[in-house]
Amino acid sequence: MLPVLDALAATHRHAVLSNSSLIVQDPKLRALGVYDRFEVILCAAELGVSKPEAGAFLAACDALQLTPDQVAYVGDHPEIDGRGAADAGLLSVWIDRGGVYTGGDAPTGPHRIASLAELPMILGSDTRFGAPSTFR
Repeated sequence: MLPVLDALAATHRHAVLSNSSLIVQDPKLRALGVYDRFEVILCAAELGVSKPEAGAFLAACDALQLTPDQVAYVGDHPEIDGRGAADAGLLSVWIDRGGVYTGGDAPTGPHRIASLAELPMILGSDTRFGAPSTFR
């Protein structure tokens, strides 16, 4: 995760949107040493809305002061993350780490990657992005 965050730090802002709570996510992000890499950390318990509802994704966009077409969402669940983000108007990137989706037809809309290492190529090729990083 760190190499990808480092690779994107100069050109992309970072946020977390979780269906959990801040009480759960805060210690996890700190233990991983990535807490300070994120400008915004939003969790369903505090938001009152969860993924795949569009309101959760739109709350993240609002917190970043960006429109949905300026935001990419990366997640590992094809429906909750992948289809939910796409339906809310974000660039949706689904991490299919196993490489073989067994839940029936793969959702349409999200880009499908096997590893976070593929993310910079997808974001670099999408001309909708370019919001400057707030971390310097």
